[in-house]
Amino acid sequence: MKQFPFSKMFLLPLVALMCFPAPVVHADDEEFKPGEQMPEYATNITWLKEIDDSTPELGSKAMVIEYWATWCGPCKYAIPHLTKLQNKYGAEELSIVGLTIPDDRQSEADIKKFVQRQGKRMDYWVGTFEDKKASDGMQALADLGILPMAVIVGKEGRIQFIGHPMDPAFDDILDLVVKGRYDFKSATKAKSHIDEIKRARSLKNWNQYYKLSDEVIEINPQTFYKYYLERFDVELMDRDNKAKAYADARKLMVDRTDDPQMLAWLSEHIATSPDIPDEKRDLDVALDIIKSARTAGGENDPMLMAMEAKIRMARGELEEAVKLQRRAYFIAPRSTKAQYKRDLQSYKSQMQRSTAE
Repeated sequence: MKQFPFSKMFLLPLVALMCFPAPVVHADDEEFKPGEQMPEYATNITWLKEIDDSTPELGSKAMVIEYWATWCGPCKYAIPHLTKLQNKYGAEELSIVGLTIPDDRQSEADIKKFVQRQGKRMDYWVGTFEDKKASDGMQALADLGILPMAVIVGKEGRIQFIGHPMDPAFDDILDLVVKGRYDFKSATKAKSHIDEIKRARSLKNWNQYYKLSDEVIEINPQTFYKYYLERFDVELMDRDNKAKAYADARKLMVDRTDDPQMLAWLSEHIATSPDIPDEKRDLDVALDIIKSARTAGGENDPMLMAMEAKIRMARGELEEAVKLQRRAYFIAPRSTKAQYKRDLQSYKSQMQRSTAE
């Protein structure tokens, strides 16, 4: 069984979705690869540690399934990082599962003692399985013969990444998968367009730029949502056409109510991007867009509520911003409350300074 140290990565990152990497791992099983459905993994598992009372299921939320061993140095090095990621996203958004096989180098008792000794340092689901009773998913992982080996599985149950959990691409892709903004097959399909889009923009070949970016967005609007924001910048900054930039933004506010998160990011971009000079910033449009996003996504969505608070802060409406952020904090998932609280305290401090002046 090979061990891959952090400094010696085996993945070949491909640039896709602007700067999103699409990893490739070489495996004999043609069905066990990024873009394909993850085979069932949770057969005959003895759970040694559980975050809650439920067994993580494929297709319910984003998952990381890691194959590891107690005797593997790089595996032990990755443990606190995986714990940090589990804590960052919370059990509501992500399940990280570490699985291993008792063998001549680690008995079931050795593994149990190791996990207990790790305590909160290893704070995600951990289990063991017997090699002869392995599920198809775990057998495919074990057959790769490399430790540690992690698989990122999307909410729809498809494999989005296979590789080392300490590869920087792992974190980037996981973040997008948790947000529902990455699809390996779409990224691979669009790869040939990405460089051409950049080239068309640099050459100011706007017909080609819009043709290619339209094609990429059509492949997967969720994955390639950033092109909506980029096209706003193209009109506002590259082409110096403020009227069209904001007309297009308002059109998205009507046409893309199916993606309130993207609308929220667009409103944030308009209101807070340091690349937009004040004379080209329209905070009224930013406010209208976030209001539309909240109507489409739900008035009680904490992320959208907090985004409106941010827009209100940019507009100088401090009291309303504090009010919204406080509500967002109280209804936010436990795993994200800390960030909501930090923003609330920042807004309150700014309001107090403004009142004192």
